[in-house]
Amino acid sequence: SKQWYQRRVRGVGFTAGTVVIRDIENRGIFHDRDDFVSQWAIAVQVILRNLKHYLKLLTPYILVIIGFAGFVLYNKGIVVGDRSAHVAVLHFPQFLYFLLFLSAFSAPHMIQRLRYSHLTVLRYCFRPVHVALFFASAVLAVAYFRYEHPYLLSDNRHYTFYVWRRIFNRTPMTIYLLLPLCFYTFLNMVALLSTVHSKFFTLLYFLCAAAQTVPQGLLEFRYFLLPYILYRLHVPQHSWVVLFLELCQYTLINLITVKIFLNKTFDWPDVGELNPNPQRFMW
Repeated sequence: SKQWYQRRVRGVGFTAGTVVIRDIENRGIFHDRDDFVSQWAIAVQVILRNLKHYLKLLTPYILVIIGFAGFVLYNKGIVVGDRSAHVAVLHFPQFLYFLLFLSAFSAPHMIQRLRYSHLTVLRYCFRPVHVALFFASAVLAVAYFRYEHPYLLSDNRHYTFYVWRRIFNRTPMTIYLLLPLCFYTFLNMVALLSTVHSKFFTLLYFLCAAAQTVPQGLLEFRYFLLPYILYRLHVPQHSWVVLFLELCQYTLINLITVKIFLNKTFDWPDVGELNPNPQRFMW
């Protein structure tokens, strides 16, 4: 499918970016230089001066991307199947939905972070421009770029159908009321990634996460899996208690999903002739 290819190409791009970042950092040129703009200028200079080295370093990733481009040209597009249902759009609220998804599925970690989060929030709240920029961007994204895909509104076999109806679209103001939770999650993600990675890596991660989520018109959890897994792999591991609670959370969700899938079937009377089989709830 389109999403299968896109996710993997973005994953390749993310990996290629981390290879370049780590090579530059290993040169030790950022010592005593905390200004991000200065670091960015130095990094660009290093890449330009050693262009042949980085092209050689990135050759495996470049070949994959060239192969993907060849497929797109041959197929006259990315989509394999119904192209009208998978059109790229500017769906900026998808990134906010991803933050809420991450907050829910990292609940043990986010709760454990509460005792540290006041320091993170205070540090950023002393920079009111950053706070205002986040909330202004989020409000504009929800107000002008929210997109309701026809599949989301009609296919009641998936979690997202009920999440959309009963939470995100319950009232016109619901999603706005969830923005503080998005902000809290975003701050904690930045803080955790920054403890073990550079500013370049953190920026690269969020760019790739946005590239993975924003073009998708359909609200589906599968679009969030790659950025979520990359986040979990690259943040510091918490205590075994937190990891055990996370395991229990995932196990419970999967048990409930399998139980509903096996035991709760329903019919679609309006499409009975086209699809007479009982319908089952799934992810």
